[in-house]
Amino acid sequence: MLEEILTPIIQNYGPLGLLIVMIIQTIIAPIPSEVMIVFAGAIGIQVWKIIVFGGIGTLIGAVLAFWIARKGGRPIVVKMIGDEWVENLDEWVNEHGKVGIFVTRLIPIIPFDLISYITGVTSLSFKDYLIATVLGVFPRMLILALIGSTAGSIIKWIGFGLEIVIVLGTLGFIALIILDKMGYIGGIKKFIFRELMKRK
Repeated sequence: MLEEILTPIIQNYGPLGLLIVMIIQTIIAPIPSEVMIVFAGAIGIQVWKIIVFGGIGTLIGAVLAFWIARKGGRPIVVKMIGDEWVENLDEWVNEHGKVGIFVTRLIPIIPFDLISYITGVTSLSFKDYLIATVLGVFPRMLILALIGSTAGSIIKWIGFGLEIVIVLGTLGFIALIILDKMGYIGGIKKFIFRELMKRK
Protein backbone atom coordinates (compact mmCIF):
# COMPACT_ATOMS: atom_id res chain seq x y z
CA MET A 1 0.00 0.00 0.00
CA LEU A 2 1.12 3.56 -0.70
CA GLU A 3 1.44 4.55 2.96
CA GLU A 4 4.01 1.75 3.40
CA ILE A 5 6.17 3.60 0.87
CA LEU A 6 5.61 7.12 2.17
CA THR A 7 6.04 6.60 5.92
CA PRO A 8 9.58 5.15 5.60
CA ILE A 9 10.52 8.27 3.61
CA ILE A 10 9.60 10.37 6.64
CA GLN A 11 11.37 7.97 8.99
CA ASN A 12 14.58 7.81 6.99
CA TYR A 13 14.89 11.38 5.76
CA GLY A 14 13.18 13.35 8.50
CA PRO A 15 11.98 16.88 7.66
CA LEU A 16 13.19 16.69 4.05
CA GLY A 17 11.37 13.39 3.63
CA LEU A 18 8.23 15.02 5.06
CA LEU A 19 8.50 17.83 2.50
CA ILE A 20 8.73 15.30 -0.34
CA VAL A 21 5.84 13.22 1.01
CA MET A 22 3.61 16.30 1.30
CA ILE A 23 4.18 17.10 -2.38
CA ILE A 24 3.46 13.50 -3.43
CA GLN A 25 0.40 13.27 -1.21
CA THR A 26 -1.14 16.47 -2.52
CA ILE A 27 -0.64 15.58 -6.18
CA ILE A 28 -1.30 11.86 -6.45
CA ALA A 29 -1.78 10.08 -3.16
CA PRO A 30 -5.25 9.21 -1.80
CA ILE A 31 -3.92 9.52 1.77
CA PRO A 32 -4.94 12.34 4.13
CA SER A 33 -2.04 14.73 4.71
CA GLU A 34 -3.19 15.04 8.32
CA VAL A 35 -2.12 11.46 9.00
CA MET A 36 1.37 12.12 7.64
CA ILE A 37 1.84 15.26 9.73
CA VAL A 38 0.65 13.57 12.93
CA PHE A 39 2.91 10.61 12.17
CA ALA A 40 5.89 12.95 11.75
CA GLY A 41 5.20 14.48 15.14
CA ALA A 42 4.70 11.10 16.78
CA ILE A 43 8.09 9.76 15.66
CA GLY A 44 9.88 12.76 17.13
CA ILE A 45 10.41 15.32 14.36
CA GLN A 46 10.49 18.73 16.01
CA VAL A 47 7.31 20.77 15.77
CA TRP A 48 8.98 23.77 14.11
CA LYS A 49 10.54 21.53 11.47
CA ILE A 50 7.15 19.96 10.74
CA ILE A 51 5.62 23.44 10.36
CA VAL A 52 8.39 24.67 8.04
CA PHE A 53 9.11 21.57 5.94
CA GLY A 54 5.58 20.16 5.99
CA GLY A 55 4.17 23.59 5.21
CA ILE A 56 6.54 24.21 2.31
CA GLY A 57 5.89 20.74 0.85
CA THR A 58 2.14 21.26 1.12
CA LEU A 59 2.40 24.69 -0.52
CA ILE A 60 4.43 23.30 -3.42
CA GLY A 61 1.90 20.51 -3.89
CA ALA A 62 -1.00 22.97 -3.67
CA VAL A 63 0.53 25.22 -6.33
CA LEU A 64 1.19 22.27 -8.66
CA ALA A 65 -2.36 20.95 -8.20
CA PHE A 66 -3.80 24.41 -8.90
CA TRP A 67 -1.90 24.76 -12.17
CA ILE A 68 -2.64 21.18 -13.25
CA ALA A 69 -6.32 22.04 -12.91
CA ARG A 70 -6.01 25.47 -14.52
CA LYS A 71 -4.20 24.07 -17.55
CA GLY A 72 -6.13 20.81 -17.79
CA GLY A 73 -9.59 22.18 -17.10
CA ARG A 74 -12.63 20.69 -15.41
CA PRO A 75 -12.29 17.18 -16.97
CA ILE A 76 -8.90 16.80 -15.27
CA VAL A 77 -10.35 17.89 -11.92
CA VAL A 78 -13.19 15.39 -12.17
CA LYS A 79 -10.72 12.66 -13.08
CA MET A 80 -8.38 13.50 -10.20
CA ILE A 81 -10.89 13.94 -7.37
CA GLY A 82 -14.21 12.68 -8.72
CA ASP A 83 -17.38 14.55 -9.62
CA GLU A 84 -18.82 14.23 -6.11
CA TRP A 85 -17.18 17.32 -4.67
CA VAL A 86 -16.78 19.52 -7.70
CA GLU A 87 -20.15 21.27 -7.70
CA ASN A 88 -20.34 22.15 -3.99
CA LEU A 89 -16.74 23.25 -3.67
CA ASP A 90 -16.87 25.13 -6.96
CA GLU A 91 -19.87 27.08 -5.70
CA TRP A 92 -18.22 27.65 -2.31
CA VAL A 93 -14.99 29.00 -3.79
CA ASN A 94 -16.75 31.24 -6.31
CA GLU A 95 -19.01 32.61 -3.57
CA HIS A 96 -16.39 33.24 -0.89
CA GLY A 97 -13.13 33.67 -2.85
CA LYS A 98 -9.90 33.77 -0.89
CA VAL A 99 -11.72 33.90 2.46
CA GLY A 100 -13.40 30.61 1.57
CA ILE A 101 -10.05 29.08 0.66
CA PHE A 102 -8.57 30.25 3.97
CA VAL A 103 -11.46 28.78 5.97
CA THR A 104 -11.31 25.40 4.25
CA ARG A 105 -7.53 25.27 4.72
CA LEU A 106 -8.09 25.47 8.48
CA ILE A 107 -10.48 22.50 8.58
CA PRO A 108 -8.32 19.34 8.74
CA ILE A 109 -11.04 16.99 7.46
CA ILE A 110 -11.11 18.86 4.11
CA PRO A 111 -8.15 17.59 2.06
CA PHE A 112 -5.80 20.13 0.50
CA ASP A 113 -5.91 18.44 -2.89
CA LEU A 114 -9.70 18.86 -3.20
CA ILE A 115 -9.48 22.61 -2.68
CA SER A 116 -6.35 23.01 -4.80
CA TYR A 117 -7.70 21.20 -7.84
CA ILE A 118 -11.15 22.77 -7.74
CA THR A 119 -9.85 26.30 -7.23
CA GLY A 120 -7.82 25.88 -10.40
CA VAL A 121 -11.01 25.81 -12.49
CA THR A 122 -12.68 28.77 -10.79
CA SER A 123 -12.25 32.46 -11.56
CA LEU A 124 -10.18 33.04 -8.41
CA SER A 125 -6.78 34.54 -9.23
CA PHE A 126 -3.63 32.62 -8.43
CA LYS A 127 -2.44 35.50 -6.24
CA ASP A 128 -5.55 35.35 -4.01
CA TYR A 129 -5.37 31.56 -3.93
CA LEU A 130 -1.72 31.62 -2.89
CA ILE A 131 -2.23 34.23 -0.16
CA ALA A 132 -5.15 32.31 1.36
CA THR A 133 -3.24 29.03 1.17
CA VAL A 134 -0.10 30.44 2.79
CA LEU A 135 -2.14 31.96 5.62
CA GLY A 136 -4.05 28.73 6.20
CA VAL A 137 -1.36 26.06 5.85
CA PHE A 138 0.94 26.98 8.74
CA PRO A 139 -1.70 27.16 11.54
CA ARG A 140 -2.97 23.80 10.28
CA MET A 141 0.56 22.37 10.43
CA LEU A 142 1.05 23.69 13.97
CA ILE A 143 -2.11 22.06 15.29
CA LEU A 144 -1.42 18.70 13.65
CA ALA A 145 2.26 18.75 14.64
CA LEU A 146 1.31 19.37 18.28
CA ILE A 147 -1.20 16.52 18.16
CA GLY A 148 1.42 14.15 16.76
CA SER A 149 4.11 15.29 19.20
CA THR A 150 1.76 14.90 22.16
CA ALA A 151 0.70 11.43 20.99
CA GLY A 152 4.36 10.41 20.62
CA SER A 153 5.20 11.69 24.10
CA ILE A 154 2.30 9.76 25.63
CA ILE A 155 3.34 6.57 23.86
CA LYS A 156 6.92 6.98 25.09
CA TRP A 157 5.71 7.77 28.62
CA ILE A 158 3.69 4.56 28.62
CA GLY A 159 6.88 2.78 27.66
CA PHE A 160 6.28 1.85 24.05
CA GLY A 161 8.96 2.26 21.39
CA LEU A 162 9.03 3.60 17.83
CA GLU A 163 7.85 0.24 16.51
CA ILE A 164 4.51 0.70 18.26
CA VAL A 165 4.14 4.19 16.74
CA ILE A 166 4.69 2.69 13.28
CA VAL A 167 2.22 -0.14 13.94
CA LEU A 168 -0.41 2.26 15.25
CA GLY A 169 0.18 4.55 12.28
CA THR A 170 -0.30 1.67 9.86
CA LEU A 171 -3.48 0.59 11.64
CA GLY A 172 -4.68 4.18 11.45
CA PHE A 173 -4.10 4.22 7.69
CA ILE A 174 -6.01 0.96 7.29
CA ALA A 175 -8.88 2.24 9.46
CA LEU A 176 -9.13 5.42 7.38
CA ILE A 177 -9.23 3.44 4.14
CA ILE A 178 -11.94 1.13 5.51
CA LEU A 179 -14.01 4.05 6.82
CA ASP A 180 -13.64 5.84 3.49
CA LYS A 181 -14.75 2.76 1.53
CA MET A 182 -17.76 2.40 3.88
CA GLY A 183 -18.69 6.02 3.16
CA TYR A 184 -18.17 7.43 6.64
CA ILE A 185 -15.42 9.87 5.70
CA GLY A 186 -17.43 11.13 2.76
CA GLY A 187 -20.43 11.53 5.06
CA ILE A 188 -18.41 13.73 7.43
CA LYS A 189 -17.16 15.85 4.55
CA LYS A 190 -20.68 16.25 3.19
CA PHE A 191 -21.91 17.38 6.60
CA ILE A 192 -19.14 19.99 6.82
CA PHE A 193 -19.85 21.27 3.32
CA ARG A 194 -23.57 21.50 4.06
CA GLU A 195 -22.79 23.59 7.13
CA LEU A 196 -20.41 25.80 5.16
CA MET A 197 -22.94 26.32 2.40
CA LYS A 198 -25.55 27.43 4.95
CA ARG A 199 -23.29 30.33 5.84
CA LYS A 200 -23.16 31.86 2.38
